[in-house]
Amino acid sequence: MELLELDHNQMLMAISAVSFMVGALLMRAFSKPRQKESASEDPRNHQIREMEADLRTVRRQSAECEMALDNKIEEFDTAVTTMQELRATLAEREEEFNHLKSELKGSVSKTRELRTELQDRATETIREHVRAQEAETELEVARAGSEAVLSEISRLQEEQKNMTDTMRRLEDQMLPDEELFGDDAHKDS
Repeated sequence: MELLELDHNQMLMAISAVSFMVGALLMRAFSKPRQKESASEDPRNHQIREMEADLRTVRRQSAECEMALDNKIEEFDTAVTTMQELRATLAEREEEFNHLKSELKGSVSKTRELRTELQDRATETIREHVRAQEAETELEVARAGSEAVLSEISRLQEEQKNMTDTMRRLEDQMLPDEELFGDDAHKDS
């Protein structure tokens, strides 16, 4: 098998295996002299190194906690500012809502008043219309009565005229008193 024929995964595995073996050999080579040193070394030195390592770890953790605390304080300040802005906005909205609510109540009240006034006017208009119809009916009845009276007066005048004409004709046809009674009738009168 040639090196070029290996796929990527096989190549990584081979490199990992070689690296592991080199690391193990180096560790063995360097650990034997230290074991000899550590056997002759004072155990307090080992404790001191452990304590120094712990101190470095604690300082690093403390710095990380301080940074996290600063971040949380900034977030808290931002949250407080946002909350105050939201409260102010809420107060404005509530004030606007109350204002609109009072305007709406006024509008509803005015609408009711206008509706009542409109109903009153409509009722009055209907009453006036009925009165006008009644007056028109009375006028028509009076006109019909007047026309009947006028036609009766015209008829009577016509009849009177006819009678007057008839009387004149009759008078014309009648002989004068002188002719009927002679001159004596004229003298008596």
